[in-house]
Amino acid sequence: MAGRLSGKVAIITGASRGLGQYCAVEYGREGAIVAVAARTEQETDPRLPGTIYSTAKLVDEAGGEGFPVVCNVADPASIDAMVAKVLERYGRIDILMTNAGISPPGGVSTIQPKHWDLEWRINVHGTFHCIRAVLPTMQAQGSGNIITISSVAARPDFGGHYGATKRAVEAMTIGLANELRDQGIAVNALKPVSRIETPGMHVIRPAGAPIEPDPTIPPKDGYIEAAVLLALQTPATCTGGVFYDNEAIDRLAGEATKARLAYVYNR
Repeated sequence: MAGRLSGKVAIITGASRGLGQYCAVEYGREGAIVAVAARTEQETDPRLPGTIYSTAKLVDEAGGEGFPVVCNVADPASIDAMVAKVLERYGRIDILMTNAGISPPGGVSTIQPKHWDLEWRINVHGTFHCIRAVLPTMQAQGSGNIITISSVAARPDFGGHYGATKRAVEAMTIGLANELRDQGIAVNALKPVSRIETPGMHVIRPAGAPIEPDPTIPPKDGYIEAAVLLALQTPATCTGGVFYDNEAIDRLAGEATKARLAYVYNR
C-alpha cells in the first residue's frame, strides 16, 4: 500500500540526527523521497551519532528514498547549491522542512556576540534563505508545503536569545502563509510540546558515558506524526498555523490516529 507521502520530494535540513532525522525516516516510511540536507559527513563525537549518509540509509530502509546532500544553512550559496542538486536529480520539490537550528550557551546578557550572530544566521536567516531557494520551483508547480520549526522557547513568558529567533520564525511563517495562500503553497510551523530524546541532549555528558533514555520524556511518535500531517496540507486545508505537535494531532488527525497516540500525551 502506498504511503501518504508516496512520490513526494522533501528537503529536510539538519537531518543528520535528532528531530530532523526522525522526521526524515518517517517521511521515508510514508513513501517520500527525502533530501537529507546537513553539514555532517563524518561522525566526530560518539555522543553525536549520525551523518547525512547514515540518515539517507535509514530512509531507504524505511521504504523511501534518501538523498544525502551537504548543506550549511548559514551559507546562502550552500543552500542554493543543495536545492539545485535536488532539482537536477528529481525535477521538483514538494516539501521543505527547515529543521536546522542551534542554541548557544548563555543568556542574552552573557552570550558571546559571535554566537548571537551565528544563531540568527542559522535559525532565522537560514530558514529564510531555504524558503527563498525553493519558492520559484513551488510557485512554478502551483503547489508546495513549507514546514518551519519553532520551540516552546518562543512562548512570551520564556524569552532568551534562542526564543527570540524562534519567535521571528513564527512571525515569518504567518506572514509567508498569507503571501502564498493563493499560490497553492501551505506554510505552517511545528514545535514539540515537550522535550524529545535526541543525541544533542547528551553532549554535556563526558565522552564514553552511557546514555540512558529518560522515561519522563514522551516518545517521538506524536511529533513525527504531526510532521507528516502538516506535510499533507494545502492552503485550503491548513496554512499559517503555529502548532505544538499535540495541537496538530488534535486538529488534523483522524480518530484512529488520535487513539493510537493517546499514550504519548497521557490521555
